[in-house]
Amino acid sequence: MQETLLTGKKVTGPVSARINIDGREYINFFGSQYLALASVPEIRLAVRETLARGVPFAEPMPAALGTIDPDFEAVELAAAAACGAQASIYFASGYLIGRVALASMEPAPDLLFLDANAHYNLQDAAKVSGLPCFTFEHGDADACRDLLRRHVRPHERPAILTDGIFATSGRLAPLDDYASTLAPYGGSCLVDESHAFGVVGATGRGAAEYCGIEKRATIGTTLSKAYCAQGAIVPCSSLAAERLRTEPPIRGACAGSPLSAAAATASLKYLARHPEIRERICGTADYLRRRLRSLGIAVIDTPAPVVSFQYGTRAQMVRLQRRLFDRRIHIYLSTYLGAGPEGVIRCAVFRDHVQADIDALIDALG
Repeated sequence: MQETLLTGKKVTGPVSARINIDGREYINFFGSQYLALASVPEIRLAVRETLARGVPFAEPMPAALGTIDPDFEAVELAAAAACGAQASIYFASGYLIGRVALASMEPAPDLLFLDANAHYNLQDAAKVSGLPCFTFEHGDADACRDLLRRHVRPHERPAILTDGIFATSGRLAPLDDYASTLAPYGGSCLVDESHAFGVVGATGRGAAEYCGIEKRATIGTTLSKAYCAQGAIVPCSSLAAERLRTEPPIRGACAGSPLSAAAATASLKYLARHPEIRERICGTADYLRRRLRSLGIAVIDTPAPVVSFQYGTRAQMVRLQRRLFDRRIHIYLSTYLGAGPEGVIRCAVFRDHVQADIDALIDALG
């Protein structure tokens, strides 16, 4: 129904706590650029300086030629530092996370176990891998444990594929339970950290860090969410990075845009210097949850800046969405993965939201 609200309208400006629609400012709770870095002057300057150097808008396949573009090398070094890894691989689209992360796993798994609500990139990566794959109920560690008992044979190494934070609900995957379940088999988790990287965990490394399983997990993340850039990274060992450059899907795909890489590098370095940003956004999200509960609306506890809830039937949520839009508050009725047949109201909390924005939403709901 979001398309109906915005049909024929002109939306301008970075996606953050404020959005401009047809020349009017709205309080915005739609999107996923949680840290609202797109308007930070030094990040925008980094892109302008890169453009001024005369770089191409897109780089074909330098890895296939045995070289690496310096702008891509810079973002890989910054991402490796952010993740505490030896190296990382940068590529054009987060949709390749599952493929690249699965190829980076050392040792390679023999069979896969997939959360039912895992992102499409993980679902497709499992299919393309050709490995036996079994799907378990969303977030159900017991169901996953039962599948492992039934299907893992001696000397086989399993892997669990899951989002760290699920995009629609903001739910945290029970990664610590998964890691304990995998331990007897020598298996590990493959975690898509796209909605956790930069905002969840003591240093913002994501759900694996938050759950204390970083050393037992392979992660990948897009940079288009919290970091407001384009492209994705998979942290890995130096040997794995060298190997991945010569194999599909890295080899044979466009490496991406040096301009996007420059924005990503600047964003990673900016957040490394300003870790306090994460504390502010988490506090705002918690405040929204408390205010919603004061209205009797059920919301889950999660460390993510995503707050989702149902508000009656789908028809009632459509009316609510339109009523708030008339009051210049922009919310989203999501039908994405895990939303269920009725959908859910999904509110993203951004770094530049203030308490008055939350209060305005709650007053309109009340």
